Amino acid sequence: MVLMLAPAARAVDDFLVLRVSTPFIFSASAGLRFGGETYAPTLQGEVGVGGGKIAVGLDGTGHNKVGLGLKAAFLRTWIEPVDVEKDQSFLGVEGELSIYRLVANLGGYRRVGDGEDDWLLAAGLGFYF
Repeated sequence: MVLMLAPAARAVDDFLVLRVSTPFIFSASAGLRFGGETYAPTLQGEVGVGGGKIAVGLDGTGHNKVGLGLKAAFLRTWIEPVDVEKDQSFLGVEGELSIYRLVANLGGYRRVGDGEDDWLLAAGLGFYF
């Protein structure tokens, strides 16, 4: 039984991204990529000064010269977010582009629940580890 799980364990790749972004200001993102080196299912969490998010999707960033990712995400603001009120929740879609270890992200989010802002545009630039 243990030998059957060994190939699956090797197929999980963890990663870390440090980034400057809106609305989070400075943040750290960690995730797990399940399977191959290109476009694998991914689970990712990010925590920053202005908020945090949890994302799931397909990701191929950080491995090749150029990589792409597309994820659905839940985003929550707190403390001092940029261009949006604190203590709000958003659902949205985010795309990522990496060139070597440089990662850029851009996403659109719609507010859920009560709050001031209906829409949020999130963007950032970071370094992939």
